[in-house]
Amino acid sequence: MDWPAFLEAHRIDYVTSGPNVRKGQLALKCPWCGDDDPSEHLSISLTKDAFGCWRNAKHAGRKPYSLVAALLGCSFSQARVIVVQYSTADPASFDEAITALGGAPGAVQQPFALPEGLPPDFKPIKPTGLTGRFWRYLENRGFDDVVALTQQYGLLCCQHGRWKDRVIIPLYQNGKLLGWTARAIQPVVNAPRYLSSSPAIKTTVFNEDILMKGGKVLYITEGPFDAIKMDYYGLSSNMRATCLFGVNPTTDQIGILRSLSKRFDKVRILFDAEAFEPTFLISDWLSAENVAIEGLPDGVKDPGNLSREQVNSLNSRLTRG
Repeated sequence: MDWPAFLEAHRIDYVTSGPNVRKGQLALKCPWCGDDDPSEHLSISLTKDAFGCWRNAKHAGRKPYSLVAALLGCSFSQARVIVVQYSTADPASFDEAITALGGAPGAVQQPFALPEGLPPDFKPIKPTGLTGRFWRYLENRGFDDVVALTQQYGLLCCQHGRWKDRVIIPLYQNGKLLGWTARAIQPVVNAPRYLSSSPAIKTTVFNEDILMKGGKVLYITEGPFDAIKMDYYGLSSNMRATCLFGVNPTTDQIGILRSLSKRFDKVRILFDAEAFEPTFLISDWLSAENVAIEGLPDGVKDPGNLSREQVNSLNSRLTRG
């Protein structure tokens, strides 16, 4: 059972640290204790089917159905359907959840057609339902039109397995799928924020095929969401962005950047605020008259945190200069 997804979807407050939370758990107010629970005394295991209340040992169990029913005030049969929705490979509808329980299939949506080479677990990002939290993550990252965003960059999501709780960013080279990188939408323990399908992605740069058309300004950033933020709000004025999937470019990537720099009027290296040395090294490696280092506004640590207004302001300044 994906408890964080369930609780977030139903706007139920929970904590992941505190006196009642051990490693691999989250905690919330016990629904059976009600107002008698002064804090989050009901702990839920994230690694096995188990929950229990520190105040009352009777408020415990190994199956999630009773807890879901208590939290939502629904029937036990309704709770079973909800548990299936948050325990399987992202049913697209209520009917699919019923089917998973062995009931009548009803009007089940046709499966989403993925680009060839992507795992079937990857799903489209929708504003409601089980993938709604990925939608909200993108909105919280400062994107005002998630439909346009996901279509422009082919963004997907995954709810279980190796790519669980990550936004999937497919990467192409010469028109063929090279792989993908995946960004966690919540804090991770003993895992990187970005997880990539293979080292092959370091033989390309983000948006390589599209950027070969050239433009006014090319921003070079560290991570995919840095590039997406700059590219998304620069599209209308032909100001584009790419990234290196880190601060240490490969020889392949340097070669690609040198080729791209000839296709843009200006190239600006826009790394995170603390990445001084890598920024200057890339500037030296490219060594072209139209390449320069660009700084971030005060208080902004990386390009992915820029607001739409800040991106537009930077674009306007470079256009005038």
